[in-house]
Amino acid sequence: MIQITGMEEKHIRQMSTLLSKRHEQERKIFNFLPERFEEIDDAETVLRKLLERPFINGIVAVRGIDVIGYLLYEFKEDAKNGRFVWMDYESIAISGHEHPRLLRLLYANAGAEWIKNGYFHHMLLAPLGNELVIDQWLDQSFSFDQKYGVLSLDDFKPKTGSIPKLEFRKGDREDSPLLKKMAMWNSIHQATAPSWLPITRETLEDVKENYEALTENEDAYLWMAEQGNRIAGFHVYFRKEEPMSLVTPENCAELPAASTNPDLRGRGVGKALANHCFSEMKKQGFDYLVADWNTANQLASYFWPRMGFQPIVVRMTRKIDPRIAWAHGEL
Repeated sequence: MIQITGMEEKHIRQMSTLLSKRHEQERKIFNFLPERFEEIDDAETVLRKLLERPFINGIVAVRGIDVIGYLLYEFKEDAKNGRFVWMDYESIAISGHEHPRLLRLLYANAGAEWIKNGYFHHMLLAPLGNELVIDQWLDQSFSFDQKYGVLSLDDFKPKTGSIPKLEFRKGDREDSPLLKKMAMWNSIHQATAPSWLPITRETLEDVKENYEALTENEDAYLWMAEQGNRIAGFHVYFRKEEPMSLVTPENCAELPAASTNPDLRGRGVGKALANHCFSEMKKQGFDYLVADWNTANQLASYFWPRMGFQPIVVRMTRKIDPRIAWAHGEL
């Protein structure tokens, strides 16, 4: 018989075992993930760090004296999502001997309390190595929102085909006005079909400021592409060092922003820019790149995997109809 109860200190060691085993299975598919988290002690360090957050709680599923699954969740609030519950990448694991539907039992148990307290928006990061687990979340009406992928620079070979003639250079402080202009390109694209992501004036101003600031950031690897007298696009990279992350490969750089001139899209500019920048990042000594994209963005969802990024994590989201707070099916 399975019992679901609140998480306590006595459960953490067994939870760590579940997480380390889950990571071991993920590494059989994605061997570039950090190996050390297959060790129970390292997995426990990750969980204890996660549990230091102020608004986090959790439940465990127990059979006899064995913890066979756990779910940690964090209550959050921000301007974009309002009140929501967040389940991080390390927040969920079940025994490999259990049916994946155990996830549903954990979610139903914890979620009942969330709804009772007015949290109708639920979000999680799910590992993509187990399709049966992903299916469970899809069957619970979660949907894909954002994918995160890894590119091995050792395996990368520049893509061929229709490649326009471009000139590449490193960005500098004089490019600040150009980057501010380019902030509009992605924002406008994200607001169109089929993404339909609203971009408020306040959000757009923040994006412009962040793009402008790239030229002042000494840690940024910034490249610009030009075609004649027109700016064709840019890429920016940062070294990504997250020693407590189960999904960040060693010697890795992150691609947080990239853009192509909308007037030049469909002509191979993105491919040419990626070929150049990936090769340059390899020369800089990096072994891996990580990037993410909105799954509803057709261009990005097609382009980045085609360039070699292998999706390893997906952010999933579910919004409950808030009328459930009073509409219980009772007269």
